[in-house]
Amino acid sequence: MKRSEALQPLSRDHHQALVFSKRLLQIYSRDQVAAEAYWREWRQIAGKDMLRHFSEEEQRFLKLLRQENANDLEQRLLSEHTQLRALMAQDQVDAAIVFADLLKQHVRFEERELFGWIESHSPEALPETAAEV
Repeated sequence: MKRSEALQPLSRDHHQALVFSKRLLQIYSRDQVAAEAYWREWRQIAGKDMLRHFSEEEQRFLKLLRQENANDLEQRLLSEHTQLRALMAQDQVDAAIVFADLLKQHVRFEERELFGWIESHSPEALPETAAEV
């Protein structure tokens, strides 16, 4: 599905998140110690970008979701971001695996449900939203 131009940078981030999740789970299936090292390294290098991504989505979309009474979407977005942030603060490989699984589900939610809803219910908000970033 072709995304609106305003959402494409976030969708590219989502693609990278799926690549990371897949790689972490592949490493974990072969070597848990290597998976833990990869998790720590990823958090050092890319973790800040992930946190920035969460903040950007919240800044861009929460007000719109509240205005449109899209409570389920708003609650899921916030809940999953909170869970993902908490998991990112942990060093253990078990947290990394939970993180990778939740991240895959979260990306699919945003791409299939949240972004689709925004594009169909409030397309007029996208140019304004993109300009705010």
